[in-house]
Amino acid sequence: MIKKVSKNIINGALSVFDLELRKKDAPKPIEQMFDDPEEALLFTQGGKEAGFYCPTELCTHHTGIGFSKSDWNPFVETLREFEKNPNLKYEDSILCDFYNSWQPKSAAEMFKGFNNAPKELKTLPPHYMFLSPWSSLTPEEVDHDGRWWNNKDNAEHGAPQLRFPEDGWAFSGPVNIRKGRLEFNRLTSLYKNIKINGYDRSLGLIGTTFLTDDNESRFIIGGGGFHRAIVLASLDTKTIPARFHRASAVNINQVGKWPLVKLGIWSKQEATSYFNFLLKS
Repeated sequence: MIKKVSKNIINGALSVFDLELRKKDAPKPIEQMFDDPEEALLFTQGGKEAGFYCPTELCTHHTGIGFSKSDWNPFVETLREFEKNPNLKYEDSILCDFYNSWQPKSAAEMFKGFNNAPKELKTLPPHYMFLSPWSSLTPEEVDHDGRWWNNKDNAEHGAPQLRFPEDGWAFSGPVNIRKGRLEFNRLTSLYKNIKINGYDRSLGLIGTTFLTDDNESRFIIGGGGFHRAIVLASLDTKTIPARFHRASAVNINQVGKWPLVKLGIWSKQEATSYFNFLLKS
């Protein structure tokens, strides 16, 4: 926060250097890209950042809402609706209907079509859905991250007055009308930009977690880039430029050693069931 305020003061006082400050702050695109995600993971674990071209058809989300052409994804469908009707307003969109109709009361209810979540997630608010069985974060840390990330996201996109969880979030309803419009405008603006200019890798690569049972694989979108992944899926791109979030590779053969299984928040059976739910989503 102090760093951000200081930067604003500097930019205001030394406006002639504004462009230079922005250039210095811009992250350098990851140069090393692989077609094979496992090769990219090993390269990353070896000490240098790497990205890979992730098959869109194999992407999913913690909620179980997938990105493949056979999935019904309300965010992707909203952009396809927008493509047909550029004058579409949020209030008339599929996204608005989605937020009005899907309003989970707990983290367990966030997993669309999955009914075997652990007891603790049935008592916690929706943003605790990120308490994945392979995560090492505590419930307190997930809560802190969720509040920080959502409030930062709102501020970065021009709506610092919106607060989480009071005004809602991107992944489900209910949302304040201002939050709904923000999400709609963010998606449609990004859609128009990427459709015309292509994907700018200086924005960063899209975060993923690699799930595998040695026969099948899926990639959970998370850790930055959710909206960009939605846009690329709506444009029918075969791959998305991705990176590994926290160098995460999750193998079902290690389920007994997953942190939140060891901690007892998830049972081994519940964790296996959730893994298989995502693998098939």
